[in-house]
Amino acid sequence: MSDKNTKENSSNSRKPNALDHAESSIFRWFHVIFWTWINPILTTGYKKQLNEDDLYEVSAKDECYYLLNRLESHWMKNPDLRTEKILIKTFWKNLIYSGLVLFPYIAAKVAQPLLLKEIVLTINNNDRPSYIGYICACGLGLSTVIQAIIHQQYFFRTVRVGSHAKISLSSIIYKRLLSLSTSSLTETTTGQIVNLISNDVGKFEELSISIHQIWAAPLEAIIVFILIWNQIGLPVLFGYGVLLILVPLQLIFSKQFAKNRKNTVEWSDKRIKIINEILVGCQIVKMYQWEEALENVVYNARQNEFKSIRNASRIRAINMGISFAALPLISLALFFGSWLMGQVLSPANIFTALSLLSNLRDPVTVSLPYAIEKLSESRIAAKRINQFMELCQRNQKVKDVNGILGNILMNKASFSWGLSELNDIDLNIQNGSLVGIIGSTGSYKSSLLLAILGEMSLTKGTSHIHGQIAYVSQIPWIFAGSIRENILFCKSFDEEKYAYILEACQLLSDLQTFTAGDMTIIGERGVNLSGGQKARISLARALYTDADIYLFDDPLAAVDHNVAQKIFKACISNESIIKTKTRLLVTHQIQFLTEFDHCILLNNGQIEKQGSPIELLSTDHIAKSYEHQQFHTEETKLRAESVTDPSNKQQQQLDRTSIVKDEISIDGNVNIKIWAKLFTSAYGVIGLIFLIFLMLLAEGIYDATNKWLSIWLSKDFNEQRENHYAYIYLGLVLGTLLISLIRADYFFNVILHGASVLHNRMFKSILYTSLRFYESNPVGRILSRFSKDQQILDELLPTTFYSTVESLIMVLGSIVIVGMANPWVLLILIPIIPVFLWLRRYYLRTSRSLKRLESVTRSPIYALFSSSLNGLITIRAFHVENEFLNLFIEKINANSRASFLFHCTSRWFGIRLDLMTCCLTVFTAILSIVLRHQMETSSIALALSYCISLTGVFQWTIRQSAETENFMTSAERIDEYSHLCSEDSLSQGKIIQPANWPYEGRIQFENYKLKYRPELEHVLKGINLEIIPQNKIGIIGRTGSGKSSIFQGLFRLTEPSTVEGKILIDGIDIHSINLIDLRSILNIIPQSPVLFSNSLRYNLDPFLQYTDEQLWNVLDAVQLKTKFDNLDIQVAEYGSNLSVGECQLICVARAMLKQSKILLIDEATAHVDRKTDEIIQNILREKFRNQTILTIAHRLNTIMDCDQIVIMDKGFIQDYGLPKDLLVKQKDFSEESSF
Repeated sequence: MSDKNTKENSSNSRKPNALDHAESSIFRWFHVIFWTWINPILTTGYKKQLNEDDLYEVSAKDECYYLLNRLESHWMKNPDLRTEKILIKTFWKNLIYSGLVLFPYIAAKVAQPLLLKEIVLTINNNDRPSYIGYICACGLGLSTVIQAIIHQQYFFRTVRVGSHAKISLSSIIYKRLLSLSTSSLTETTTGQIVNLISNDVGKFEELSISIHQIWAAPLEAIIVFILIWNQIGLPVLFGYGVLLILVPLQLIFSKQFAKNRKNTVEWSDKRIKIINEILVGCQIVKMYQWEEALENVVYNARQNEFKSIRNASRIRAINMGISFAALPLISLALFFGSWLMGQVLSPANIFTALSLLSNLRDPVTVSLPYAIEKLSESRIAAKRINQFMELCQRNQKVKDVNGILGNILMNKASFSWGLSELNDIDLNIQNGSLVGIIGSTGSYKSSLLLAILGEMSLTKGTSHIHGQIAYVSQIPWIFAGSIRENILFCKSFDEEKYAYILEACQLLSDLQTFTAGDMTIIGERGVNLSGGQKARISLARALYTDADIYLFDDPLAAVDHNVAQKIFKACISNESIIKTKTRLLVTHQIQFLTEFDHCILLNNGQIEKQGSPIELLSTDHIAKSYEHQQFHTEETKLRAESVTDPSNKQQQQLDRTSIVKDEISIDGNVNIKIWAKLFTSAYGVIGLIFLIFLMLLAEGIYDATNKWLSIWLSKDFNEQRENHYAYIYLGLVLGTLLISLIRADYFFNVILHGASVLHNRMFKSILYTSLRFYESNPVGRILSRFSKDQQILDELLPTTFYSTVESLIMVLGSIVIVGMANPWVLLILIPIIPVFLWLRRYYLRTSRSLKRLESVTRSPIYALFSSSLNGLITIRAFHVENEFLNLFIEKINANSRASFLFHCTSRWFGIRLDLMTCCLTVFTAILSIVLRHQMETSSIALALSYCISLTGVFQWTIRQSAETENFMTSAERIDEYSHLCSEDSLSQGKIIQPANWPYEGRIQFENYKLKYRPELEHVLKGINLEIIPQNKIGIIGRTGSGKSSIFQGLFRLTEPSTVEGKILIDGIDIHSINLIDLRSILNIIPQSPVLFSNSLRYNLDPFLQYTDEQLWNVLDAVQLKTKFDNLDIQVAEYGSNLSVGECQLICVARAMLKQSKILLIDEATAHVDRKTDEIIQNILREKFRNQTILTIAHRLNTIMDCDQIVIMDKGFIQDYGLPKDLLVKQKDFSEESSF
């Protein structure tokens, strides 16, 4: 989220919309028809690489907020209507208006063959005045000009309607997301939601281009039928019989497309969901060395997705093959009918009929099937959008009462959310109270806060909440932006209040170490912050909000005892800055018990006991826990975590460019190597040569068919009746059909295999690259490659590319045929071809730049979607839904500016190409009349019919080739992520891992230094330490002291260039060992548990290395055996159907299965209660007694059992020794630590 001033400055720098200005000009018709208003952006794009500041502001008609209101108003009036009907109700006027221009377009198209006939009659009849031919030639030129103008206007208007549908649907989906009930989110996944806006809404834009062909193609077919009947009579029925056979074929294909589309999106959703989880949990994936297992899961999803895409491509190949051979097939039926009936057909009538039939080729065999296909896909997309829109909205039955602000009253209230339930809750919390909520792991403490927030459904009883709420989640939600933006959270800046809160949250010392202070940009999910810093920023966000009720979900678990005491006193206690407000604190740190006014003990979703602290202390296990923590309260200072050390990786003078990198838009042509990868990945160079041969062969047979027809028609009646003419024509037509089907299927097979190879390379490259990449790129940006860009390669590029190649070869074939008939026509190609090529180059520079900008501005949309989904509860708790909706609208508008201009430049290019081909047609017609005595009538008729078809095909070829190159920018973006440096390739010299290594688990640090990036300072500054086998080592110290950096070094999570010195495991330098081998011998229990949406079995054993008995044994050891009925039970996305403590216990079970010589524990008990903590400690004592253990300590009991304790300070080992010895020094240490 950017600052308000930044937004205003950016908005002021944008250029006003040029189309609006052109439409208000007195020359508006000229500007609109010839697209001259787009000239300035084309000139700028030709001279330099475009950036967002060069783009025009969106028109008021295209503005997202306006379109959202239009769609939403109809949806609110007709809530029971489906998506497709709502879209029709909203945009029906625009849709009809865009379709009306097809009537004069069809009239201009139909006129051309009739004018052709008159020209041929003039040439064939010497007694006919020549001026009639010249008038018809001019009329032919005029009709092609009208056709060209209307064609571009039609495309512009339909694309604009489709864009409006896509924009409005995207924004209403996001708005609905912000209001969905929490339980509804368990019915969908991140992958499904991302696919809705990346792929599904785009289907309506694709449909809009061809939707009118559903009625226009049959209308044109009827008109053409009447005209051909007048030309040749009864034989037209034979030709139309073939045409009618194609119609039911399209209905069959439509059903198959729908089936394959449904399968495709299901597997695509799954693939995107898994990739999203990998990106979020990337560090844990690397530590567990799970890359191969997750790689197989994604490849399996991709393989199934590819099967559906390939099946659809086969149907599309049949469609396109039939489309190419449709005219010869219809001609065959028509002429065989004439031949059988004994009719003699003149070239004038035949080629007039052929030209009329040629007009039907595109609408009936290309556009109509395409429209049916897109209609089928749109229905699937609409169904998926309907399912999302029908998910339950957040409908809290929590009512405000006319009482004092801050009161919370519940009477026998029961709440539910998925598997979570709260039963018979009775609360009477008065304004200004400080309430502690305690209980064991899985007792639904967090659920009680969610119930107060209205995130759980009230199923029984009453619940009354009065006042505004501020919320601090257990796992802090941090979005990509500055620290200040994360704290202000859409609120205006109050300097005095802001500074006071920073001090209370112990953040001032952190900010002083950042070069940019609180304007430091932090990555998505706070990847460049420590857990304590994220917790304190989240806390500051809540305090900055002027709320009546504050809900704190265990924020003190992420900081040490000393900082926890300071924060509790300044931010939560009855002496805090919000002491007059109602405060509810979920905590496992029951040393604060006596500070509360009221305490609630939860057990299995019910209040076991509540009352004053004294009353709860009468409960045995609470009293024991309190005594235990009180006994160790002072000793806990040993952990000594503070916020004043500038050596932490997150405090390394971060600036806007050092962490989150701006997405780079590549300039220039798409590299030829990317084209080669796409076409040679399947069958190599030989396969590419064979493909070129098939493309040329099909066109050669097609042209030979028409040429043979010309020869046949030039004969007299008796010769026409000879059988060999008919049989050769039959063989050529069937050959055309067969080869066109083979080449289409082979083409799609080649390019789709190439697209899949690019996908797999990208995924593997990202999976095995270093953590630095994940820190520098938001999840949404990466997902954009896997969703929208991959969809372009899978669906849009193959069709467009095939059309380009087919049309290009048709143009070359047409030029050959025309040149053979009248070589003088080739003279006009001398000036036309260079102009064509220059125009293409001039257009492509801007078009390619706009397409890349469209891709770059698309990524933030997905990033915001993904981030909002993760922080949904926080967004709603602070009532900033409208602010986030406005932010989404801004990003949509930024994307629309690029995409709108991209489509407009295509129209600018198209009209100029069409007008030039009009000149070619007129020139050919006039030259044919001038040279009519030197040429055969049938050859002239064939040449003119080719010219008429060439008018559309020529510009279509150039435009499609440009579109293909624009789509290839998606391949370029995917390929960009396919060349990331893998962690293993960054490794230094490797040796073969010795058998049974490590033998003992001895670890030695020899003058070891580490920094997180080459340009930063060291976070470990020459550590020398030896850990003897089977020793238990506790590591404590301040934030930034280097504790976690030791683990990073052991796992080699940083680049080799950032390391000096050595780490030896049983005498072997870990940097000389293969990275996979190294991580395979290390074990870890992380601070933040990561689970994947898969079975419980998969989350424990993704490589299927252990028996069911072994899995149940470890679950029994962590006391989770009774929680699950079977090992195949599904874990929800992010483990959302389990408590944080239960997720952590599953991670402990994982560690028990691995049983390596070395175990690293990273504050594994930070977010669990004392009982769960004791379970984990007992397991560590019993199950890991023969292992070397390094523990980053959070609680005293986790380190008092250690053999040695390491105290880290500013990257150095400050002290090292026995726990009892260090306890003696604790007073001095505490003073040195500035507590």
